[in-house]
Amino acid sequence: MYYRTLGKSGIPVSLASYGGGGPSQFGKTAGLTAAQRRNLIARAMDLGINMFDTAANYGDSEEQLGQALNGIPRDSFLIATKWTWKTPDGKLPHTDSLISSVERSMRRFNTDVIDIMQIHGIRKSNYFEITERFAPTMLQLKAQGKIRLIGFSEMMTEDPKHTVPVTALKEHPDVWDTIMLKYGILNQVAAKEALPLAEKHGVAILNMAPVRFTLTRQHEYDQLLDQWRVEGEIDVDHPKLRDGLDWLITEDAPTIIASGYKFAADHPGISTVITGTSNVRHLEDNIAAFENPTLPDEHMEILKKLLANSAAPR
Repeated sequence: MYYRTLGKSGIPVSLASYGGGGPSQFGKTAGLTAAQRRNLIARAMDLGINMFDTAANYGDSEEQLGQALNGIPRDSFLIATKWTWKTPDGKLPHTDSLISSVERSMRRFNTDVIDIMQIHGIRKSNYFEITERFAPTMLQLKAQGKIRLIGFSEMMTEDPKHTVPVTALKEHPDVWDTIMLKYGILNQVAAKEALPLAEKHGVAILNMAPVRFTLTRQHEYDQLLDQWRVEGEIDVDHPKLRDGLDWLITEDAPTIIASGYKFAADHPGISTVITGTSNVRHLEDNIAAFENPTLPDEHMEILKKLLANSAAPR
C-alpha cells in the first residue's frame, strides 16, 4: 500500500481507504454478521488500509464500524465520519446538533477523538450560510481536541462541476482541512481548478466513489454519452468513447473497475481514494489496483484529452 498525507496536517493516510456507507451500509443490506464485518475490517487493515469513512446518517454504520474496530490499537487507524445539516423542515439546525453528533460518534466508536469530522453534502445554495454558522463550532471542537481535522463532502449529484469545493478553496482555505469530492475517468473536471487549489493550500482531497454506477453499468454509460452529445462539450462519437472503455483493460488493469481506481489515484492532489464493499474478495481485487496506481501513459493521455471536461453526476 502507498501512503500519502492528509494535506497540511502531515498525517499519513493509505492511498486506498474504506467507505462504510453507500448502498451496503457496511454490509448490513448484504446480511453480514458482526463476525464477518470484523473479518472484513481486519482484512482491510492487513492490506494496508488505515482510514475508515462513514456518516452518522448511514443507518447504524457508525455503531457497526465501531464494533468491528473495537480492540484494534487506536493509533493504527483513522476515523472519518460526517454530520448532516438536513432537517425535516429544511431549516438549518442549531449548532448544538453538530456538537451532539460529534459526541455521539465518539461514543459509537469508543474513542475520545474523531480524526476527520465532515459536514455532509453541502449545497451551492447554502455553502456560505453553513460555513458561517457551523465552521466556528467545528473549530471550537478542534481546539478542544474532540476532532483533529475539519472537512465537508460535496453534493456530487447537484454539483458535478465542484462549485462548492472551488468556492471553499478560494474563500476559506484556512478553515477546511479536507474536502470529499468525486474525481475519476468520467469526472475529470476537478483537475481544472479544484485539485490544483487543494494542492496550493494543503487541503486533503478524499476521493469518493470514482468507479460507481456510470463507469461500471453499460446502460448508464450509454445514457451519459447521450447527455453529453446534447451538451456538445465532449466528442462522444470518438471511437475510444463511443465503443466503450474495454480498451483500458490490460494485464495490470484486468477490469474497468481496476482502471477506474488507478486513474482516480494517479493525481497528486488526491490524498486517498475511498472504496467500499461488503465482500472480502472484491476488497482484495480493489486494493490490488493500487499496487501500481497509474494507467499506461498512452491511456492516460487519451482519457485526459477526450474527457477533460467530463462531469458525470453519478
